[in-house]
Amino acid sequence: MNIEQIGVVGGGTAGRGIAWALSTAGVEVVLVEASGRLLEASLDALRDSLDREIARWAITESERDAILARISGTTDLEEVSPFSVIIEAVTEEFKTKTMLLQQLDTICLPEAVFLCNSSTLNVSDLAGVLPKARRDRLAGLHFLHPVNRVPVVELIRGRETSERAVAAARSVAELLDKEVVEVEESPGYVTTRLTLVIINEAIQALMEGVATRDSIDRAMKLRFGWTHGPLALADEIGLDSCLRALTNLSKEMGLPQYRPCPLLRRMVNRGLLGEKSGRGFYRYDERGRRVENAEEDLSLPRLETVLGGEE
Repeated sequence: MNIEQIGVVGGGTAGRGIAWALSTAGVEVVLVEASGRLLEASLDALRDSLDREIARWAITESERDAILARISGTTDLEEVSPFSVIIEAVTEEFKTKTMLLQQLDTICLPEAVFLCNSSTLNVSDLAGVLPKARRDRLAGLHFLHPVNRVPVVELIRGRETSERAVAAARSVAELLDKEVVEVEESPGYVTTRLTLVIINEAIQALMEGVATRDSIDRAMKLRFGWTHGPLALADEIGLDSCLRALTNLSKEMGLPQYRPCPLLRRMVNRGLLGEKSGRGFYRYDERGRRVENAEEDLSLPRLETVLGGEE
């Protein structure tokens, strides 16, 4: 199977990360977004992320330029139709993903494999919207944030997923030097299921005034050796994405630990989405870089002020 070219549909945090990782591995990537505005924002965000890597001496300017040169952007889904592998990375909503899969089915090669980067949705249910002849060519390949640094992916088989689709998913993972963990088809799989509980509980602890933002994040970083605390991670993922994922898991599993914390709902309703909006549990500049402020260790009273719209 030719994987020298891959289409990535969806230019959000996950899609940009996947495109970045593929390009770093030498793959030509076509990144598809729904509109010119979203595409421009996605490519700008990708360049900014690469510039931050340069600032911390992780890559050189020439490496950045080479990565960007292998990624082309488009709003025309037809441009990925000749490819043998398409990676879906649109928003974590069943209707959005299934509409995309149906569109891809009408334009792509009969032998093309679709890899869904879903973190909570059932792969068999997604495949069920496709014609019978296409369902075996869909598998789940869940990339973890940040895609360029996390060395593992989750591979999920649907009821009708073929060995050919599984082999394609493994080939992509091998190309990216990522270890594959094959998991059963279950809401949230392993990583999302556990990570979201920690994020939700961290937000709950902040809401209850158990500790400040910095204390919660620092405690978890030191305890587990993480690079991010759970509140900082939620900001990077996007608080709206966390809310959607928790809502999906709560609906699918009916367990109390997945019921979104009220504070998370309030922040999303206020447009405090994290890095993408410039404000979540932390502040960010226009390029998505955290604004460090030693005096701002967010506590419950301070957070109430922020949610009240005051500064």
